[in-house]
Amino acid sequence: MNQIRITEITELHFNDFLEYLKKHLSENGDNNVFYLPLSKEQSAFNKDWETKFKMGTNTKMFESGWRKLWIAINHDNQIVGHADIRSRKELNTEHRVLLGMGTDINFRNLKIGQHLLKFVINYCKNNPQISWIDLEVLANNTPAIRIYEKMEFKLLSHVMDMFRINYQSFDYKFMSLNVDS
Repeated sequence: MNQIRITEITELHFNDFLEYLKKHLSENGDNNVFYLPLSKEQSAFNKDWETKFKMGTNTKMFESGWRKLWIAINHDNQIVGHADIRSRKELNTEHRVLLGMGTDINFRNLKIGQHLLKFVINYCKNNPQISWIDLEVLANNTPAIRIYEKMEFKLLSHVMDMFRINYQSFDYKFMSLNVDS
């Protein structure tokens, strides 16, 4: 892991991140493996994705729509993973953040996701305004769920048949970690 560094996104890496994200989204649904509740066609990168990340990272933390984004960069200066926390949309939830993350398919099983998750948890623990990290994950995404459980996220609910993608049913899990303790 010493060859991977985690850094907050800056303008310097933003276009590279968009290329990484475009590739990452295009892999959703490959071989009928989904990590986002979107069909292959819905996973196509578009201007909305760019705007969502650009506006969120340019919004001051704890203002409506804010997002903190970190990237994992390897020794070749290539983005190999990302993690972000963002504001929830519900009112009066400023003490909670919603987690998103991913790893380049060519760099999985190298504990990059676990390294990113530890980084985000430590960041949140050191921010007294954040008490909870929430996440939503497709129930069949066993590798991600194993990492979340290892990092002591607790299952809040398991919603059966939450999504139907290409006529296939997908369950959804909601998990949280209290970072106050």
